[in-house]
Amino acid sequence: MATRAHSPLGGADRGCRCNRSCRVRSIAPARPHVRQRPSAEEVKDALVVWRLLDGKPGHEKQSLGLLQGLAALAPVAAYELDMRSKSMFWGEILRHVRGEALLPPPHLIVGVGHATHLPMLAARAACGGRTVVLMKPSLPLSLFDLIFVPRHDHYPRKGNVVGTWGVICPTTDEGKVPNEGLVLIGGPNRTYDWQPEAVADAVRAIADASPEIRWTACDSRRTPTGLAERVTPRKNLVWQSWRKAPQDFLQAALARASYVWVTADSVSMLYEALSARARVGIIAMPTRRPDAASKYARGIEALRERRHVLGSEDGYRIQDSRLSDFRPENRRCAEIVLERLVQPV
Repeated sequence: MATRAHSPLGGADRGCRCNRSCRVRSIAPARPHVRQRPSAEEVKDALVVWRLLDGKPGHEKQSLGLLQGLAALAPVAAYELDMRSKSMFWGEILRHVRGEALLPPPHLIVGVGHATHLPMLAARAACGGRTVVLMKPSLPLSLFDLIFVPRHDHYPRKGNVVGTWGVICPTTDEGKVPNEGLVLIGGPNRTYDWQPEAVADAVRAIADASPEIRWTACDSRRTPTGLAERVTPRKNLVWQSWRKAPQDFLQAALARASYVWVTADSVSMLYEALSARARVGIIAMPTRRPDAASKYARGIEALRERRHVLGSEDGYRIQDSRLSDFRPENRRCAEIVLERLVQPV
């Protein structure tokens, strides 16, 4: 089946996307195993997106971020296809070939992670649509219609490859609490010389520098045990262990927090905090190879040069710093998708 490049929005609506109803009609109205066709009303005038999932929460956040950006520009009907259910996915592809499909043919096929790459190409060949990959794919770049790759990764400057500031994340700029802050703590990795006592000192310094702010320090799966005990209790500081946190704790906390500090090793958390429209600081750490800056260290330095973040070397009063606004990438990337892949030529 040939790849489609027409717009689901219709010719008269091309110039007024932002005035349309901005919503995702349903993130997952029908998985492949649901034996029910979507109604014609459900997909009428909507941008039909097949969202291929590999079961990894970080990857799902990225594709959700792009969907959110698209939904701010046009009505979207999105359908999840879980690659862990291979028989269900390939069954849906076969039903399309036979003309018995349960899902509407896609305008866009979005995937993150190696497990989604080959199925994306198969879905395009059988069902039409255009492919959008987030992160560098494992297959040749020329096979995909559009690829978004973080700038800190090494990637070729090709026409179908677009660099992004970090990974694409969902955004929110509502419900900010003026005097609420987060400290997000990662753990040892191959890039940074992770020193627990230095991290504990930084957490104490953040709380002491801003006694008017209620800080919540959050560890993660990578955080060495015993770090919480190294931080002397403060009236304006509480500790939240990931083991005891509700599943949606971090998402809700980022939506509320006006200020967020992130350890330098936590690159994904850094961009989630920026996308949440918080004022962001980075707890500096020495690299394992000072003579060879890593791609993550270069990315952080680029953010500092543009004054999107504050480094702990420059102090801990993040609320007094003059930081420039960081425009979340999901909206910009969504605009590129619509311009290049959806609008009729």
